[in-house]
Amino acid sequence: MGPAGHGWFRIRIGNRDYNTPSHSRSTPMRSRWSRILPLLPLAALTTSLAAHDLFLKLADFIVRPETTVSITALNGTFTTSTNGIARSRIADLSLVGPGGRTRLDTTALTTGKSRTAIRVRVGPAGTYVAGLSLHPSSIGEKGPQFNAYLKEEGLNAVLEDRRAKGELDKPVTERYAKHVKVVFQAGPRLSDAWSAALGYPVEIVPLANPYALGAGDTLRVKLLVNGAAAAGRTAIAGGRSRAGARLPEQRLRADGLGVASVVLGGPGAWYVKFIEMKRSSERGVDYSSQWATLTFAVTRGRGKP
Repeated sequence: MGPAGHGWFRIRIGNRDYNTPSHSRSTPMRSRWSRILPLLPLAALTTSLAAHDLFLKLADFIVRPETTVSITALNGTFTTSTNGIARSRIADLSLVGPGGRTRLDTTALTTGKSRTAIRVRVGPAGTYVAGLSLHPSSIGEKGPQFNAYLKEEGLNAVLEDRRAKGELDKPVTERYAKHVKVVFQAGPRLSDAWSAALGYPVEIVPLANPYALGAGDTLRVKLLVNGAAAAGRTAIAGGRSRAGARLPEQRLRADGLGVASVVLGGPGAWYVKFIEMKRSSERGVDYSSQWATLTFAVTRGRGKP
């Protein structure tokens, strides 16, 4: 119901709800939407189209040692997947644990229409990292849609360059690839796999074991581009509480060593992400981008051992 409690209906676009006046059933649908759409913020329409992150998540980030676990690849948002991943897209699939790194065969994937499950065998107790790197793909985007996506992801330098060159209305072709990791824990014993760098084009490496921290602590992470510190880049952190509530988003700026600090506001599933983008010299491609995400869980409340 809308604010008046009668004669309104609700539309959800992206992550926001909009209350809009309803009309009689005889009102043509085209006419109805022609009055509604101009009232909605442009960014709400464009960023929901452009945002298509990739995250690795577990139903429970604490698993039993010596078992097979399922890791879900969410291709969309942190809670919803809209597309599965074809095996042909995979450049690397790895698991790092107490025994080192194992490169997994793509037969570990089961892909449905909207999501992908990765089944991995976990060994002895310890901290584990699973990584997935995809081959590039391309997408065409209208100028305003692309601009809103740049703003949403904190790619202000790219946006200002487009503005300075008078290109804000110019459509683009973007060549992008995604490289994602998840840190999870098998049993109570902590080990050092959390610090593994997998050599992806972009990568986020935690500087402490997330499972040694709790709510109220700060997790420092290092942003890497081709293995080098990504100084000054913007990263975004957020997640969901144990009850499913959205954790407040944090916009972070990496220091001169590529290090950003995430305040762990509460227990739940967390992510950190950033995008590296530059103009492309490839024929028919305007921009090349590399996307990185890191997911993990905060399992302890404030002040709890």
